[in-house]
Amino acid sequence: MKPNIILSDMNDSSISDRQVKDCPDVIEKTVPQRIPRRYKEDIKRLHGRYDLHEGLVINVSLKEFRGICERDYPKIEAYLGLRKYLLRTFGVTLNIHSQKTKGDFDKNTDEP
Repeated sequence: MKPNIILSDMNDSSISDRQVKDCPDVIEKTVPQRIPRRYKEDIKRLHGRYDLHEGLVINVSLKEFRGICERDYPKIEAYLGLRKYLLRTFGVTLNIHSQKTKGDFDKNTDEP
């Protein structure tokens, strides 16, 4: 069976313009219908503060982030599940740093 070939009287440029206009520059992930109960309030607060879209990187201190998303356990480890969920579902990278952690200090050496 031969494929159907349709020839158009329009210029090729009008076809390519139409194709370019239909393609978005940024691919946005939609909010899933069911957000796990443990992250529902966190996502709501983050969505109110940040525009959650794929490729977004949020760099925030632990002290500041605790004001946004509260946890009983005041350590970075308390947010690991949320970080993984944001990356997997929204494509958002969440980097939380502690002010107590020294950036240039390596635990394996004696010198900073």
